[in-house]
Amino acid sequence: MNAAITSVIICSIITNFVPARSTKGKDYIICGNNTQQKIYYATSSNFSKNHRGEKALDDDGDTSWISQKGGDQWIEIDFGVKRIMTDIEVTAGTKDNYKTITYCVLQFMYDGKWFDYSRVDFLQKEKKGFLGKSNYKNTVKVNLAGIDASTFRIYIPQDAVIDGYAAIAEIAVYAGSARLQYFDKRLYNLCFPIKNGLFPEHDSGYPNAPRGYRGGTHYGLDIFFYFNEDNFLPIPVDETTPVLACADGVVVRADTSYVPFTEEQWKQLSLYYQKNPATFIKRSFGGRQVWIDHKNGVLSAYNHLSKIDAKITVGTIVKKGQRIGWVGNSGLLGEAQGKTYGQHLHFELWVDGIYLGYNMSPVDIKRYLRWIFAIRDMEEYND
Repeated sequence: MNAAITSVIICSIITNFVPARSTKGKDYIICGNNTQQKIYYATSSNFSKNHRGEKALDDDGDTSWISQKGGDQWIEIDFGVKRIMTDIEVTAGTKDNYKTITYCVLQFMYDGKWFDYSRVDFLQKEKKGFLGKSNYKNTVKVNLAGIDASTFRIYIPQDAVIDGYAAIAEIAVYAGSARLQYFDKRLYNLCFPIKNGLFPEHDSGYPNAPRGYRGGTHYGLDIFFYFNEDNFLPIPVDETTPVLACADGVVVRADTSYVPFTEEQWKQLSLYYQKNPATFIKRSFGGRQVWIDHKNGVLSAYNHLSKIDAKITVGTIVKKGQRIGWVGNSGLLGEAQGKTYGQHLHFELWVDGIYLGYNMSPVDIKRYLRWIFAIRDMEEYND
C-alpha cells in the first residue's frame, strides 16, 4: 500500500479514537468584553446558588466556590479550544471565614481520562497540624513549564477537607506574564444608573435588538421599572426618577440646548432612516443625552432624559452614583406629540470604541450585564 495512503488511514483511525468533548450540562461565563468566547465550568456540588463555580472565576478573592459537605470534590474548567498555559494559580477559599482545605490536585485530561499533574499544598509540610498564618499559604502557583491544554480541574480529595466543605476562591491561568482576565475589571461593580432599577423583561430592551422605526439596531439597555424596597413591586420610571452616573468620570456631552422634534419632523426622519443608512446623525432619536468618559476606555451614555442636572455640563467631573439628570422620553414619538408615554432610560456602555454587547446573543449579553451590576452598594447612591 502507498505510504502516504497508509499514513492518512492511520491518522484517521487515531482521530476516531479521540473522545468527543461536550459542554452539555455545564455552565459558563463570558470571557473578557465584547466577545463570544465562553469558558465552561462544572462542579461536583455547590453549597448554594450563591457559591457556584463562577465564584472561583470572578476575579474576586473575597468570593468562593463552596461545595456541599462530604466526599471528594472538584471544579472543572473547559476552554473548549486549546490554550497555551505556563502557570496555574489556585487560591483556597473560606467558609464562614474558616479555611476549608489543606491541599488539592491539579488534573488534566488525556484520552478521555483525568490524570494527576501536580499536588497543590496550602498547608506547608514542615509545619503540619497547625493552621496558623505562618504555615498556611492561601495562594499557590503551579509552574507548568509550558503546556497546551483545553481542559483541567482542581480535585479535592475528602482527606484534604478540614471540616467537610471544600472552597476555592480563585483559579488563575497564565500565558507567560499575562494572566487570563475572565472578566473585564473596568466594568466590575458599576453603579446601576437607576436606583433599584430592574433589567428589561424582553430581548427588545437589550443591545442588538432591531429598531424598526428607524431601521437600525439597539445599542443599549432600556430601563422601564425600579422596585419598591418595602415590597419589591415594580414601579414605572418617570420624569421624577433620577439618573445616576455608573462610575467616576468626566462629562463629554451634555445636551443642555436640546430642542425637541415636532411630530412631523419625527415621522419624516423615521421614514428616512428606515430607507437610508445612518451615516451621520444630525438629530438623534436618543433625545437629550449625557455622555461620561470614565478615562479607562469605557464611556457611558444616558438617553431620553427629561432634564439634565444643573451641575452637569461638558467638562464636569462626576462621581459614581451622582445624579446627572432625570428619566424622560426625549427623542421619542411621545415627546414629539407632547405626551409622556414611552418614558424610560436608554443606557449604553461603550468599551474601547465598541458598544457592550456587540455580536453577542441575548442570553450572553444578559448574563454579562448581570455580572457587571451584581454588586450594588446602596451607600454609593447620592440623591
